[in-house]
Amino acid sequence: MSNKPFSPATMDGAKIKQEPVNPTLFLVAILFVALLLRLFHLNDGLWLDEILTYINYANLPFAKILTTFDSENQHFLFSLLSRLSLLLFGESIWALRLPAVLFGVASISALYLLGREVADSREALLAAALLTFSYHHVWFSQNARGYTGLLFWTLLSSWFLLLSLKHGKTCDWFFFALSAALGVYTHLTMLFVIFGQFAVYLLQIFKSRKGSGRNPWLGLFLGFGGAALFTLILYSPVLPQLTHTIGGTEVSVVTAWKNPIWTFLEIVRGLQIGFSNSLVAIAALLVFGIGLFSYWRMYPAIIILLFIPAITGALTVIAIGHHLWPRFFFFALGFAALVVIRGSMKAGEYIANFLRLPLRDPSLLGTISCLGLILVSALSVPFAYGPKQDYQAALDFVVSNRQPGDAVVTASLASTVYTDYFHTDWTPVYSLQDLDSIRNNANRTWLVYSFQPVLQAVNPDILDIIQQDFKLVTQFEGTVREGTVYVYLVEGLPRQ
Repeated sequence: MSNKPFSPATMDGAKIKQEPVNPTLFLVAILFVALLLRLFHLNDGLWLDEILTYINYANLPFAKILTTFDSENQHFLFSLLSRLSLLLFGESIWALRLPAVLFGVASISALYLLGREVADSREALLAAALLTFSYHHVWFSQNARGYTGLLFWTLLSSWFLLLSLKHGKTCDWFFFALSAALGVYTHLTMLFVIFGQFAVYLLQIFKSRKGSGRNPWLGLFLGFGGAALFTLILYSPVLPQLTHTIGGTEVSVVTAWKNPIWTFLEIVRGLQIGFSNSLVAIAALLVFGIGLFSYWRMYPAIIILLFIPAITGALTVIAIGHHLWPRFFFFALGFAALVVIRGSMKAGEYIANFLRLPLRDPSLLGTISCLGLILVSALSVPFAYGPKQDYQAALDFVVSNRQPGDAVVTASLASTVYTDYFHTDWTPVYSLQDLDSIRNNANRTWLVYSFQPVLQAVNPDILDIIQQDFKLVTQFEGTVREGTVYVYLVEGLPRQ
């Protein structure tokens, strides 16, 4: 490993190859395409978490949003911006999601800025293009939650951190503090990112023995101290709610969702989708390993920022018994893109040297392999479109087929959706007795539910009766894993 973890962008000691003629023009083109991809099908159906965001936060007055922290699902900055979007553009799904789109596009730009600090503009542009055509990035950019905002603030604050460590300017540390605090205000897992950034700061002090930039205390007090102060100010309206809310509101009813093995398998499945098939995903992991080795030698700060927040965050989540969702690691996507592009560039360079190809530009083969990887990733983008959960289609189906004397009930998580979002007259059932009572007074009984693992964990007796007595009429798939919306029907009275 280099004794200078923040050395100029080099590749194995040699200056990285020729810059594109006009990187700014390339970046603008990439951002334009990214925006189009994320606006396409933006009005498709919401899924449960988006609906809860709308009901509980984005639909509230600004003052109420600022003073409400009753769940870790409150992503303050996103909720405020979504409320503003709804007021400006009217009540619509696309308006609710628009801040996620804009943060998504902005995060691609932030990745480019960060990439220029640790590589050349070619690698930075290729990483930005990989994110542009990433299935996961497109999906989360159309998800009315704060995850793309978290990614943006992660990359932007990391860029300011590297600038601060390189130049020691007061303004860079100020903007690092501000962007880090806004990241925490967007999503609490930004605290783990800051922990990783602090590890980078400490490593720089240890390596240089001269402090970060010109004054080691500037980074400590203005940078990290400023981030803490700004965060405290932003959260000051809800400080009394913090102790109750953090770590205390999520009930982990599905045991499998707390298992790190389940999380790993879901991430692998996501890689298979993102890179079209398993073989390409394996190849991507191989070049990822090559990229890790290269960055560890030349710019270990990227490796620290990639792994330390993810590992410490995962261990914390497991320790407090929360669900360990794959989306928990979304903030690391930008660093992963840089590593994959570096690995692909290096792999191409190794192959060119091994075959002794007479190339005028040694990075040409690596660039071609990166473009191939981006193309393969782009093939998966269409899978990101469509309703995340098709509650609307289920509603329309039942309404069009319901007859006089029919009852409609909902179970488990679907109850909130149809009661508080669609405002139907459908009756939630929370026990088998509730269900039997309704069936006793109806000619036919329709039953709608989603997230079968939750129903199995909370009301297994209801699920058993559904499978015994009811007939599956139809089901509506979505892009959310296990988010299928099921529609069942039964005629007559319950069994005695």
